[in-house]
Amino acid sequence: MDMFPHQLEGSIRIAAGTPTYLGFDMGIGKTRTFIEAVKLRDAKRVLIICPASAVMVWQHEIATWHRSVRADEVTVVKSHMALLRPARYYIVSHGLMSRREGLLADALAKGPGFEMCAIDEAHAFNASDTLRVKALQRIAHKLGNITPLSGTPMKNHAGDLYTLTALCWPKGLKMTRAQFEEQFCRVAHKTFGGPRMIRVIEGSKNIDQLKAMLAPFMLRVKKEEVFEDLPAIVWDHVPVPLDTRMMAQSDIDQLDTLFERVSGTVNFNDTDAFLDLLKRRDKDIALMTLRRLLGAAKLRGACDYIVDMLDNLPDDRKVLVFAHHAHVVAALARHLGEYFPAVLVGSHSATERKAAVDKFLTDKRCRVFVGNIQAAGTAITLVGPTCKCSDVIFVESSWTPMDNAQAACRVHRIGQKDGVVARMLYAAGTMDSVIARILARKAREFTQLFDEASTTTGDET
Repeated sequence: MDMFPHQLEGSIRIAAGTPTYLGFDMGIGKTRTFIEAVKLRDAKRVLIICPASAVMVWQHEIATWHRSVRADEVTVVKSHMALLRPARYYIVSHGLMSRREGLLADALAKGPGFEMCAIDEAHAFNASDTLRVKALQRIAHKLGNITPLSGTPMKNHAGDLYTLTALCWPKGLKMTRAQFEEQFCRVAHKTFGGPRMIRVIEGSKNIDQLKAMLAPFMLRVKKEEVFEDLPAIVWDHVPVPLDTRMMAQSDIDQLDTLFERVSGTVNFNDTDAFLDLLKRRDKDIALMTLRRLLGAAKLRGACDYIVDMLDNLPDDRKVLVFAHHAHVVAALARHLGEYFPAVLVGSHSATERKAAVDKFLTDKRCRVFVGNIQAAGTAITLVGPTCKCSDVIFVESSWTPMDNAQAACRVHRIGQKDGVVARMLYAAGTMDSVIARILARKAREFTQLFDEASTTTGDET
């Protein structure tokens, strides 16, 4: 797939070594932009620092967009010893950067340098005194050109921008954190009932001056700015790890064997025939049982992925989540409880159905809608004047592509101001990955074919 103009601009800037904060909204290509920059520069040693939930995503994206790189040239760093292994890409989680013993930072500080470094979900490094920030500051001289990536560079106030701006600013920022905050933040001193005065940041100031100062550094692109460049719905498939406590290796092997037997006489490239076979076996007891186990085994990775997504989105943005099994819907709602989820399953009455939709559309605290595909995939609209939602997650998907396309269209309707991105989560290392890829492709074809119908205001699409 060709790059969009904003991706090409970003990759050229980064490859040229121009200090760049890649502030693209979620879903419009930050990861691919950085990988293309690595290719343009032909960098031989690259460090990726990302949330644990994004490690497999980076592996997947590198395999997709940097195809000349072999699998053994991508090292997931689980201890400082992994840095001794020769590779082109090294992927380190935020959690490993935060470990108190500091062995990773020691190894990075003493080892060979990197040509390029991506800091994914960079807003996690906004604080001044966390272990991960201290580790990053210690090793910054070894990281080459550092590229922060985040759709929300500033979560609270302008002071959030200091850490990474100071690290990446050409020839040094020449401002201390205190000076930066005094210049661009509203600082107050309060007692909070005690004898000591405590310094508190209450907001930002001099925003126009800050924007002008950061203009050469911050490449900010919002979905609505590139809406015309994007397809009606961007369909993607994203890997998540299996929770082996919920699904034993013997179950995984049995699932793959079943899928292989189902598809034994069908070429995977013959998408329609493969899906037809799956649907005809949909009532197979063994397959139903393993499919249910697979849904439970993806829960932990899916919840981590969704939480990281919500933390990376502005506070007024919401996420639509679909699953197939009622127990998976219930578990998702429970694990995402801090986001006051609205929930809709087939057993809900018409009154409960309306209440769930109204909650999502009007309650600012409710940032997640969790629904069963059959119950919530048609006849409702989940975007409105006070409900900004353009991100759709399928923890489990239907084996009927039209069902998935219709479900995503709950937010791809008149009133939608942003490009919709639908992501199908799959269990890495299983046949689930093949099915997710096929279903995403078929859903993409369906929404392209029926794009006009999918934006209507009727009850059904």
